[in-house]
Formats: sequence, C-alpha cells, structure tokens
Amino acid sequence: MFKASKLLVVLLSVLFINTASQAQMKILSGVKGGFYEALANDIKGVSHQDVTVLNSKGSVDNYNQLVNSDNDIIVSFLQYDVLLIHELQNPKLRKELRILLPLFLDEEIHLIVRQDSKIKKLKNLKGKKVAIGDKYQGTLVTAQTIKKKTKVDWIDVIMSSEKAYAALLRGDIDAYFFVGGAPVALLAGEGESVPIKLVDIKNSSLADIYTKKEIPSDTYPWQKSSITTYAVPTIMVVNIKGMSDNTQEKLNMLLKDTENGLKGFQNTGHPKWQDVYTESQSVDWPYYYSKPVVK
Repeated sequence: MFKASKLLVVLLSVLFINTASQAQMKILSGVKGGFYEALANDIKGVSHQDVTVLNSKGSVDNYNQLVNSDNDIIVSFLQYDVLLIHELQNPKLRKELRILLPLFLDEEIHLIVRQDSKIKKLKNLKGKKVAIGDKYQGTLVTAQTIKKKTKVDWIDVIMSSEKAYAALLRGDIDAYFFVGGAPVALLAGEGESVPIKLVDIKNSSLADIYTKKEIPSDTYPWQKSSITTYAVPTIMVVNIKGMSDNTQEKLNMLLKDTENGLKGFQNTGHPKWQDVYTESQSVDWPYYYSKPVVK
C-alpha cells in the first residue's frame, strides 16, 4: 500500500511538471541587458498567462533555437536579414515560420572606426581588417550581406561586437560593425572623450533589404555629427511547425495581449517602443494570424 501511494505521488509530480511546462509561454529575447530583453519583459508584464523571458547570444542564436525541435521555444525576436539568409538554405521556411504581428523595429547598422582613422566611407574598408561579429550574432549576417551586395572587399575578423571595441583601440582592427537599436547601451556608456566615430554607410544596393536611416548627432556622447546609414528590420517570429491546439491558444493570447498593450508600452515601456511601426515595405514574409493553424 505504501509503495502504491509513493508511486502515485511520483506520477502526480511528473504530471504536474509536464502540465506546468506546457503552460509556460517562452519568449526568446536577446543578449542580457539589451533592448530585446526589455521589450519582452514589457510584454510579459501585460500578459494574462505565465511568460518566461529567455536570453540568447544574438540573433543567429535566436534562429537556431527557434527552429530546434528539441526545445519548446516558439516565439523569438529576430533580425529580418537572418531570416532571409536561412531561407536560401531552407526554401520551406515560409511554411514553418510566421511573423507574429506587424510590429517592426529598426536596428541601426553602426560602422565604427578610430577618431584618427582615414576611413571616411564604406568603400574605404577595402583591404582593411574589419570585425563583423561572432557566429551567434546577427551582426555577422548583416556585415556579410553588406560585403556581398556592395562588393567592398575587406578582411573579415570574426569577433564579437563586445570585444571589437577594445580591439579597435589597440589597433588590432581598423573598423567594426555593430547592429543594434540606437543608442546601443554598450556605446552610449562611453564618455564624450573616447577616440571613436561613426562612418556613413551609403550604397543603393542595400535598399532592397535595409531601411535608410540617420543616427543624429549627440545620439552618443562622443558623436559629433549626424551620419547616414541603414537599419535592419527586427520582427517577432513564431514557429508553427507541429503546433498543438493548446500552444496555439496560448500564442493567440500572447498576440492579443501584445496588441492591446502596444499603446501603453509606447507611453510607459522601454523607449524603443516609440519607434515601433506597423507597416513595412521592406519586409515580405507571411503573418501568423493571416493563416491560423487551427480554425
């Protein structure tokens, strides 16, 4: 009798754990302290269900986790160009991934050099050592896309954006790319006396993927003048492959809560919510709600 009771307790515990796991909606945000994390936490704050916000190593890491069938992550922030580059490898991707809702954010492409650098424009990178991010970061995809489309042949240095700043000051590299919503906290925290500057990125071949953007002067304490660049659209993406009815119900609730909370986010949430736009001519991808999984 005692053994039977003990077995029952174990089975009930397993059932409880499984039920709790199913009940948990997870949002994969981005690096700890980044604005993806802040936006995801704002969404969590208005949700009518349990939501867990997870961190990652970058947008490529987000994609890899989102399509990994061994975990239960179905919602993630993602750079649009990361999605496009993986579609080239998997043409069925449009059937499996959907934009959760028409909520677009721009992450500006920063090209950073030393203050005394002779690099004045993108084409001056030819033959230079340029850090382009690491294998987990969307910056890597963006930099490689820029290189391919503009045909500016620099020397790739695979290095995280976080390490590139120190490498630039040491003279180990000539420049580095950093994709992030301006002002990027890592750069905004530097004082006005740091010997770095931003370089214009102007090339019409980039306009079919990226959005032309300006980073105004004084966006950063050390920035003396405005620069022209491009921005990467950021989207919330959901994996609908093999989605259960239960998961869809929870996803629908997350979608509704986010839509209803948008105005509040723009008033009291992270400042980046004020830059959200709901129509984009540069993003061509099917939406989740336009083709529901279960009718």
